[in-house]
This record gives sequence, C-alpha cells and structure tokens, in this order.
Amino acid sequence: MKRLDLKTRLSLWFTLILALICALMLALAFAVFTTYDQQRIRDELIEAVEDEAERIEDGRDYADALAAGRVRDADFLRGDVRLMIYDENGTQLAGLFPQNELDTLPYADTERVGTVTTDGRAYYYYDEWVKVRRGNDYWVRGVTAAERSLWSALDGHLAPLLLLPLLLALAFLGGYWLTGRFLRPIRDIGRTAEAIRESGDLSRRIPYHDTGDELSALTGHINGMLERVEQNFNAERQFASNASHELRTPVSVILAQCEYGIENAQTADELREVVAAIQKQGGRMSRLIETLLLFTRMEQSTERYRREPTDISALVRSACADHALIAEKNITLRCETPDGVTGRVNAELYRLLLDNLVSNAMRYGRENGHVDVSLARRGENIELTVRDDGAGIAAEDLPHIWEMFYRADKSRSTRGLGLGLPLVRQIAAYHGGTVSVESEPGKGSEFRVTMPVGGAE
Repeated sequence: MKRLDLKTRLSLWFTLILALICALMLALAFAVFTTYDQQRIRDELIEAVEDEAERIEDGRDYADALAAGRVRDADFLRGDVRLMIYDENGTQLAGLFPQNELDTLPYADTERVGTVTTDGRAYYYYDEWVKVRRGNDYWVRGVTAAERSLWSALDGHLAPLLLLPLLLALAFLGGYWLTGRFLRPIRDIGRTAEAIRESGDLSRRIPYHDTGDELSALTGHINGMLERVEQNFNAERQFASNASHELRTPVSVILAQCEYGIENAQTADELREVVAAIQKQGGRMSRLIETLLLFTRMEQSTERYRREPTDISALVRSACADHALIAEKNITLRCETPDGVTGRVNAELYRLLLDNLVSNAMRYGRENGHVDVSLARRGENIELTVRDDGAGIAAEDLPHIWEMFYRADKSRSTRGLGLGLPLVRQIAAYHGGTVSVESEPGKGSEFRVTMPVGGAE
C-alpha cells in the first residue's frame, strides 16, 4: 500500500486537530445550552402556572366555568406545559393529565420546582394555591418534561452543525495548499539532489526564495554547501591532473633513460650518466610524494607533528645561517631576530616553512639583491617576515599562488614543483596562524606569517 505523502499527512493531521477542537467546543456549547435550556423549561413552567393562577383569581366567571367543567382542554396547554386544576380537597376539576401517577403527588406551595420520574421519564412539576374571594379555593399544578430529545434541543441550531463538514473540507484544502507552499523548498532540494545524482553536475543549485524562514535559510546553507563541494571537487580534480602531470615527466625520463642505457650505453661513463639522470628524476618524484604525504598528515592532524615549546629565535638564526652559505646570484641574506622569542610550534614544520619562504625569495630575487628575514613578538602572536627586492608577483597571479602546482612563471623555467607556498599556508594553518603577501612587479615581495604564541588549540 502506497503511503501518503508528507503534504497530505500534515493536512490530515491539522484537519483532525481542528475536528477535535470543534467537537470539544460543540460539547461545551451543548453542555452550556442544556443547562440554560433546563432553566428555561423551569421558568416556562412557573410562568404558565402563575398565569393560570392569576386568571382563576381575577376572573369570577372563569372560576365558575372551571367549576362547571365548561373550559376546553386546549386552554390547559401552554407550550410544553400541561396544567391541572384541583379543588381544595384534591379532586380533579380540569386540565390535561399526562400520567395518573402525577395526580398522587402531594401538593407543595413552596415556590420550588419539584422533579419526579415515572415510566422512565423525568418531569418537572410546580404547584400554586389560589384563593378565591367568593367561592372555592384551588390548586394549580403544572407539569412538563424535564428532558427533551437531542433533535428537539438542536431545533433551530442545525445550520452550524451542517456547516461543520464544509468547514473541515475547506480546512483540509487550505492546509493542503499552504503545506504545499511551505514544503516547496523541500521538494526543490529533493529534485536538485536527484538531478545532481543522475547528471553528476555539481554546478546545479536549489531555487532560492528569500522568505526569511527556516526552510529559506536551509536552502541557502545547502547551496553554500554545494558550492563548497563543487570547489573542493574541482580542486581535487585539478590536483589529480597536476600531480599526474608532475609525475608523468620524471617517469617518462626514467623510462627513456632506462631504454637508452639498455640499448646504447657502451661504456661505464655512459651508464653512470644514465643512472645519474634516473636518480635525479627519482629524487624529484620522492620529494613530490613526500610533500603530498605531508599535506595529508597535516590535514588529518595526526600526532606525527606535535607542537611543543620551541626557541623560535634560535631556529630562525640557524636557518638563515644555512641559507647564507648557499646563496646564489650574490644575494645578501640579512636576519633580524631578537633573543627569547618562543612559541608552541613543531620545529620541523616551522623550519620547513621558513626554508620555503627564503628559498622562494632567493629564487626570484634580483642579482646582487637582498633578502631580509625578521622575527618579532606582537602581543599574543609571533610574526615572521621574509622580504626580497626581486621580480615580484603580478596582480593576476596573486590570488592563485596558494594553489597547489601553480607557478607564476608559465614557462616553468625555474626549479620547484609549485608546492612551496601552498605548503607554507598549510603549515601556518596547522599552527592556527595565517600568511599574507604584499608584492609589486619589479619591486619584490613581502610574506608575513602570524602564529599564536600558544599554537593551535
């Protein structure tokens, strides 16, 4: 059996709640009406008896006609009240007598309505003693049914009850329509998800209607999530493409050198050249794979790179001294590092970050230029700055320098894999820090790394 959809179930649920509320209100109204109706019956009974008593008391001719039995029975029916007349001895004189048992009730001039049950039905009765100036005195008794049938009680009030089914039908249809409008974002989400599943097109987005409610916010969040997923997917695809390209070249060289060595190497020197070329390309592949593993380990936040209290001043001075020994293009490396700057970092990663920034500055630095490295404590942060006066970075390249395998030098004439700056940013983020750059073509670049003293939490 096919289950009802959510829109129908919600509409039925709201209609059921409305029906229950209407039923409770009708029950309450009926209870109030019944109480009111009972009081109205008693008031009608008293009024009919008192009117008859006044008629007897004020009309001598009527009293004589009553005594002579000349009054019609119809005169003793006042609505639902039946009147009975007795003389002072309790003898029936006139009236309508619904039940013989009602004649045997004792008379009570207490101005109170009495209740009696006979043959399974309840009756109200009311007695009044009538004194006549010249003549006999009388008892006037009025009797009426204490209970009315349901249809009798509802007489004149059926219209609202007949409208109730129409009201519930309108409530269901209105709820169905409103629920459909409210759930439209959910249907859009489902259709978009199905379309993405079938086509694989992550550029699809859910139609957005800014209604200011939770579903509108949910649609915005999911669209944002889809955008982030698309960006990550494209980045992963680009990464796989770039990594394949970077690995293809050394693999091709290695295979070519192996083929050459097998077929053409005649001397030990030629064989050594082949092995040296293979070693060089193997080393390049090893560095690439090791760097990619490093990215993965930091993204997974493994305990392999633990952050510990470190004398960063000594670490920076040691790195600068090593780079000064291998500086090319007659570049002067200047290091401005005060004593006592410490922080909670991973010394190996921090040294790798600094090595990449300094190597990059020297690679793109100008002949006889300068590279300045400075370290400072800024409040609760440690700030490392590497500045050069070399080629600089073009404005259109600046947004992309943090992408893996991206190189501003499109000719790829310089050494490197295009992983240095992305690795710098990843290491800074691993320590809870940030890295920024200011650069102008022809005037050099300045990279600034800011990390919290206590490291990432």
